[in-house]
Amino acid sequence: MSKDEEHALALSIWESEGGALGGSRQLYQYGRRFEGDGTYAIHHVFTGETVRIGLWTTAGLNPKNAARALRVLNTLQIS
Repeated sequence: MSKDEEHALALSIWESEGGALGGSRQLYQYGRRFEGDGTYAIHHVFTGETVRIGLWTTAGLNPKNAARALRVLNTLQIS
């Protein structure tokens, strides 16, 4: 399985389990950062830290998976 496929699988599992953690009502806390190796990382816009979802780190993403992760992270979750 390629790294891109691993990221897509992690996103699918995460989405099926309910998406963004904690039911945050603050939108757009996360951004996409282009890395020097040609991949993207998702980071918290206030701390700059790369986002971790369980054991999965949102680094090394292709453009499609990065956009998908941002869409889910920045979507309002109503608990």
